[in-house]
Amino acid sequence: MKIEEGVTGLIGPNGAGKSTLIKLMLGLIKPTSGEIRVFGLDPWAHGEDLRRKIGILHEKPIFPKWATGYDLLKLVSKIREVSNIDKEVKETLTNVGLWDARYIRIGEYSAGMIQRLGIAQALIGTPELIILDEPTANLDPKVRVDVLDLLKIVRDRGSSILISTHVLAELEKLCESIIVIEGGVIRDSGNLKGLAKKYYAYSFAIKSSNQKEIADALSNINYVKDITLRKDEILVRTSSPEELLEWLNHQKTKIETFHIKEEPGLLERIYFEATKQEKI
Repeated sequence: MKIEEGVTGLIGPNGAGKSTLIKLMLGLIKPTSGEIRVFGLDPWAHGEDLRRKIGILHEKPIFPKWATGYDLLKLVSKIREVSNIDKEVKETLTNVGLWDARYIRIGEYSAGMIQRLGIAQALIGTPELIILDEPTANLDPKVRVDVLDLLKIVRDRGSSILISTHVLAELEKLCESIIVIEGGVIRDSGNLKGLAKKYYAYSFAIKSSNQKEIADALSNINYVKDITLRKDEILVRTSSPEELLEWLNHQKTKIETFHIKEEPGLLERIYFEATKQEKI
């Protein structure tokens, strides 16, 4: 597998190996076989150097309880050799909604505050690579939206981001590439749109004056799959929504309506197809 520039989603069931992969990338554990390189370096041999260049939020972040949030971010800023530390710390704490709590000891933080602090220390200094393991855990709905917006800003500044999460709907709004892992094996990886085409992830609902005629015609098109004829509509999956829409526009039989089905989303469809799991 290769992690490209931009935002990459790392998805898979519990125990798939996501956190293990992250620890390997950081040089916290040594691979039993195979090779891993981050920025061209072996993480096990050059872990300290790499960790200075990488922002990391672990799934369950733990920070010294006696320190304040301000203290922690100043320390991380020094490690990352940030030029204007006070300005960077203030901006980052403000972005995650913790500026007013900057002098409160971390031991008095709520779970949500610790999560926001974890995101802040991962983002500060705009590292070249940022790794986030379940970044929106313990956050209320508004803060989750704010964090996603913040990640978009960080992405636009040039950082590459690897996000491991089970919240696929949120990830779909951010990522350009996907890595699907299961049982320690990469089941598939690549550009989101490319994988969506591969797994016929685009779902459409079509209403026509002649449902049966349209359904029969669709069954002969190679970019259409899983046609379900219902009383009031036809449900189809396609690898090419553009071609399907063009085909529908040229039909003599009247098409009353057609629209993309929102559920399940592209990422959810890719995940279940790549791992061959039934949706619960």
